[in-house]
Amino acid sequence: MDVTLVNAPVRKRNEHARLSPPLGLAYIASALMEDGFSVSAVDFNVSGLNLVRVNSILANDRPRIVGISAMTETYPQALEIARHIKERSPETVVVIGGAHPTILPEEVLAERDAVDFIVAGPGEDAMVALARNVVRGEGSLADVPGLGFIEDDAPHVNPRAELGHPDDLPRPARWLFPTDFYHDKWNVLTATGSCPYRCPFCSASSLWQGRRRMRSPESIAAEIADLWREHGVDEVFFTDDIFTLNRRWIGELLEALGALEHPVEWGCATRVDLVDADLIRQMAEAGCTGIQFGVESGSQTVLDSVKGIEKQQVRDAVAAAVACGIDAVCSFMIPFPDDTPETLRESLEFMAEVHELGARIYLSYTCPFPGTDFYDRAAELGLTILTDDWGDFDAKHVVIETRHLTAPQVEATAEAMAAALGMKKSDI
Repeated sequence: MDVTLVNAPVRKRNEHARLSPPLGLAYIASALMEDGFSVSAVDFNVSGLNLVRVNSILANDRPRIVGISAMTETYPQALEIARHIKERSPETVVVIGGAHPTILPEEVLAERDAVDFIVAGPGEDAMVALARNVVRGEGSLADVPGLGFIEDDAPHVNPRAELGHPDDLPRPARWLFPTDFYHDKWNVLTATGSCPYRCPFCSASSLWQGRRRMRSPESIAAEIADLWREHGVDEVFFTDDIFTLNRRWIGELLEALGALEHPVEWGCATRVDLVDADLIRQMAEAGCTGIQFGVESGSQTVLDSVKGIEKQQVRDAVAAAVACGIDAVCSFMIPFPDDTPETLRESLEFMAEVHELGARIYLSYTCPFPGTDFYDRAAELGLTILTDDWGDFDAKHVVIETRHLTAPQVEATAEAMAAALGMKKSDI
């Protein structure tokens, strides 16, 4: 085997972690196979971390390269896998890509006993170029876009690849992953890059440096048609944090979806200030059955500082979605830098209000991911980061205190919120 791709798992298995297949790895696999390389893949979020299986992969597939995808919360497990590989097969080239090494490349490259390379930014071109060098002896490491390595005893990262047009990517190799084990089995890419809003709790702008490119509606509709024809797929989820950003584009996509010979149901995520009742009605008519809105807080003061939306926009969006039979989900998080016991009471009251309007509520703990303002400006914002264990950066642990709220206060408030909304503590 030329390349084995590994999705590093969260520390503790949960439903959210295996919500959908790792589409990024599936695209990298397709790019490698299109260039003639043999590829295998494993998602340890499905099975849980199993080092015995790693041993089996090394013994049976004997990959020249193992590429590991790591977010911040999965980085400790990625490092454990990498170290295990190097202990048993020192000649295997180990490369780690994904959000965490993109934002903190020097930290990852410092793990010299486990990591040969990192990839910062898009992975398709980088992994193909690296495989050409390692497997075929072609090209130079200096020409691999976004490749990081140790040179002259110091970390070096090549300039990242330009953000290519997503229409040019080959179809993702979904068949490498156990589709039936995921909740959203068929996730479909609609754009690459980040949104323009730069929320202080989101690292997307750091990851993608403000760049964004949309797939053409025609290519999305064609992929969905192929999924129906080849697999009988009648429901997809669009993987875009801000699906309705471009009104003209969304209009064209809805038209293309409505023209499908075999229409599908679909879900998406977006902001409440980027929809209105007319658009939501059009989305429902084109097959939309679920929308997740990032609301974050029920205090207008806090929303003004971190999101820039109005509470009335939340009410309007939820009411419009519910009226069209769409499953509306509103996600909230606590605490924010300006949160106080009073603003948290406002949040609970607002959660209850939108729940009464028909929305489901998601609640998580605010996490200061690397690359966010909450991480980079923690002291200035009055945030105390309580741990340096990246595995706890999963939005399921209290990892910050604020000027106004201690960790026990935050945890007790979250539990009270969950109980008041009929949720279990494990739902947080």
